[in-house]
Amino acid sequence: MLGRTTIPPLLNSTSNNLYLNFQSDISVSAAGFHLEYTGLDSCPEPQTPSNGIKIGDRYMVGDVVSFQCDQGYSLQGHSHITCMPGPVRRWNYPIPICLAECGASTTNNEGILLSPNYPLNYENNHECIYSIQVQAGKGINISFLAFDTEASHDILRVWDGPPENEMLLKEISGSLVPEGIHSTLNIVTIQFDTDFYISKSGFAIQFSTTACRDPGVPMNGTRNGDGREPGDTVIFQCDPGYELQGNERITCIQVENRYFWQPNPPVCIAPCGGNLTGSSGFILSPNFPHPYPHSRDCDWTITVNNDYVISLAFISIEPNYDFLYIYDGPDSNSPLIGSFQDSKLPERIESSSNNMHLAFRSDGSVSFTGFHLEYKGHNIMNKKMGHIQYKMNTTIFQLSVKATREKIWMLLE
Repeated sequence: MLGRTTIPPLLNSTSNNLYLNFQSDISVSAAGFHLEYTGLDSCPEPQTPSNGIKIGDRYMVGDVVSFQCDQGYSLQGHSHITCMPGPVRRWNYPIPICLAECGASTTNNEGILLSPNYPLNYENNHECIYSIQVQAGKGINISFLAFDTEASHDILRVWDGPPENEMLLKEISGSLVPEGIHSTLNIVTIQFDTDFYISKSGFAIQFSTTACRDPGVPMNGTRNGDGREPGDTVIFQCDPGYELQGNERITCIQVENRYFWQPNPPVCIAPCGGNLTGSSGFILSPNFPHPYPHSRDCDWTITVNNDYVISLAFISIEPNYDFLYIYDGPDSNSPLIGSFQDSKLPERIESSSNNMHLAFRSDGSVSFTGFHLEYKGHNIMNKKMGHIQYKMNTTIFQLSVKATREKIWMLLE
């Protein structure tokens, strides 16, 4: 609002419209005013930099526009520019750009690290050092979002601490996206070396900090719990037929400036033998589904309720030249029920009592995947006459199983 006799300074609108309103009262009048106006151009609309954002959508004289880069990129230029007055409207600084630089140093608890020029190809003959440092005692999780370098020539090395510690966590090249890495120290150094020849898009790495590393999920098992701070506990369980090697419950603990799981995370394995007392279950060859070990003697004993018998079904068995012998008794001196080869399996085999014994012997030659069996206990009173599908003194069937000279004996008590 203007008034009195003082000539006001130059006024500029902020758009292409200007509204003037003059009001006079009933008292004294004066000569009034004389205005001159001129249309002014705005500054040109600034472009949004690649891998960044622009903040501000007014481009008249005095307006300010600011810029920010996406995570992993550095702003090259001024983060704020102002539209300047004059016969030709212009910004006071050039529009900045966002670049992925060769190397970086950060103390953030999480973020992104990128190879130079990402996602464009990195340059040749470069050594780029990236340093991450977090709170003392914390570890650093490294996850690879993308990875593509010249195999065996453009190499990424990840160090636990500074390189002079000589604690190399991983050395990587090629086009396969690596698995995650977890440091034991609060410092990680990443070194990327390129040669003079082929260049590719490089890498995108996401990092974060936690106390204990990810304990993982065991193969052929499950994990309950996701906490990784001191005092957090996770519980593990194996799939049917597998046995937990280690403790089912582990806890994240802190000792001075280090965090780790106590005890170590367990694994799930198919054991070599055991005593089974459940009403149903599974029996797997050692290390199933991987090849069983050489020269092993494995024995399983199944015991169910006294008034039950046991039925045995084959889920899978590796064909070749192994033999399966079944006896109706506690050992190989008992009457032979049958021997099998060439994959001719009955639908089901039943014991005549509440016990069953299986024996597996492997020699030192070729080994294969092995077998996967399921057993169930059945109440004798509910069993119909003629239900047993394979009886004593029947013709010998042949079954192709796994490997040369490995044998499986099944003993029925």
